[in-house]
Amino acid sequence: MNQREPAPADADDFRWQALFQRSTDPVFVLSRRRRVLFVNRAWEALTGVPLAQARGLICRRQRPAAPGDPAEEILAHALCPPPQVLNGVTAAVWRLLPASPQTGGVPRWWDVEFVPLREGDAVCGVLGRVTPLLPAAAPSAPPPELLFALRQRAADRWAMEWLASEVPTMRRLAEQVRLAASVRSPALLVGEAGSGKESAARLIHYHGQWRERAFVALDCARLPAAAVAELLFRPETEAHRRTIGTVYLHEPQQLPPRLQREFVALLTAGGAPRMLAGICNPSEQTTQRLQPELSCALSILVLRVPPLRERRADLPQLVERFLRRAAPLAEAPSAGLTPAAWELLRAYQWPGNLSELYATLVSARAAAGAGPIDAVHFPGALRSPHRRPDEPAREAERPLPLDQLLEEAERRLIQLALKRAKGKKARAAELLGVWRPRLLRRMIALGLAEAEPLVELELDEDE
Repeated sequence: MNQREPAPADADDFRWQALFQRSTDPVFVLSRRRRVLFVNRAWEALTGVPLAQARGLICRRQRPAAPGDPAEEILAHALCPPPQVLNGVTAAVWRLLPASPQTGGVPRWWDVEFVPLREGDAVCGVLGRVTPLLPAAAPSAPPPELLFALRQRAADRWAMEWLASEVPTMRRLAEQVRLAASVRSPALLVGEAGSGKESAARLIHYHGQWRERAFVALDCARLPAAAVAELLFRPETEAHRRTIGTVYLHEPQQLPPRLQREFVALLTAGGAPRMLAGICNPSEQTTQRLQPELSCALSILVLRVPPLRERRADLPQLVERFLRRAAPLAEAPSAGLTPAAWELLRAYQWPGNLSELYATLVSARAAAGAGPIDAVHFPGALRSPHRRPDEPAREAERPLPLDQLLEEAERRLIQLALKRAKGKKARAAELLGVWRPRLLRRMIALGLAEAEPLVELELDEDE
């Protein structure tokens, strides 16, 4: 009985290296930490860099290479795998190599394929292959690199430092955002208007698994329901829906009940985008208009975004960040704020929260010009309260939302009329002194009834 001698410990390594060395395609292997472990002879011939020099190069440079960069920096960008590769997803990208001695003094394009190498359920490395593009096949402009740079700039803008704070409620929010970014479950963000719910949703998206896909924010109170349905539920938009990573619904209770139930079905469908929602005022009226199925599905994670008046200690860093953002809109760099301006900012109640603060700083920056922002540059709302400097600021007056109060009164009158008419809409219309079609329209708008099949058919035909 013949027995085969045991192979040396490094025999397996020798076999795969010998296999790649015979390949005429430029091939390279990266470790989990994106460090070059191996390149074959075809890769050495393409780049002019030997294996001994390339081994150990860390390929983590995200921004595109520029003319004049060292050869190592250019290769570090060209061989840098997209983030999804380290999550186990194969990817292929075009990389632009600027003019350099290695490229013969002219820009070159590479088509780089990245294949994750698995060890069990984890990614232990990356196998890459480079295909140089012929001048006829190469694009005349660099849209892939430009788009990559814009995408990276957006991701840099939404860094976790946005939530850096010593306020306990903000520290808790930062922990919840990190948790929400690590899972795919739906989440509900609750907070006052302008407090930063959509910004927190973008942070969840850009630090989540599908950060490379699109973030879509839908204002359900302003967008027509037909437009929302067209974007997410039409069969012909299925391919477009696959490019969406996260859908953020602002005030989802404003959607018709039928569309809310379709969102519940979308949440359970395979390959559906991540669903986040924001609600300004979770009152009893809001709870009644939000379908129980959708409310239950969105409430797996509930994040409370505190108002600005509860985080006054964050005003200095918020003002600095907003002034930097407003810098492109100004003709000169900001010279800061005077003590009198800081006193007004700290004393004001900010009912409009972060949105009001940003709009105030933009207008004050434009009024101040090249000088520092003073109290006189702020709108009258900040300077109008007649109080002494040492007098504590008064609490914000309770708002009187006229539209919400009128809607609630109308809803209760319609419910009372239907109760007296024993559910007969014609009789209820007579009791209310309106035509039956008008009653039906108001019932649909207030969430007391769904559109009748005839009405839905007419809408579909119009579309």
